[in-house]
Amino acid sequence: MSRKKDKKVKHFTVRVTQSERDALTKRAAGRSLSDYIRKHVLGKKSRPPLRSAEKQALARLSRMGVVVSDFIQHVATHGTLKRGEVIKFLGGMEDDLHAVRLAILKGGADDGDC
Repeated sequence: MSRKKDKKVKHFTVRVTQSERDALTKRAAGRSLSDYIRKHVLGKKSRPPLRSAEKQALARLSRMGVVVSDFIQHVATHGTLKRGEVIKFLGGMEDDLHAVRLAILKGGADDGDC
């Protein structure tokens, strides 16, 4: 048996001064204040919004997925598969993956354990 979670939204209000709110906003570092407070009060994990480098990496990975899908379609519709074509294709994908990995590392992307 599984327990049903209470999905009703409950609101909680905290009154702070403007300077306290500014300090909380600064410490939240891009997260919503509710996520930041949940993390510190309840110990819930939250993740900051995606950085530009992460968004670009995800977009590039998405495009790579389309290319792989197209290649699979090509292979499925043609009766023969040339070894040289496959090696060239995989080499290009490997280069793209290395470029995405490097972009994420340079962008300082974290693993979301903040």
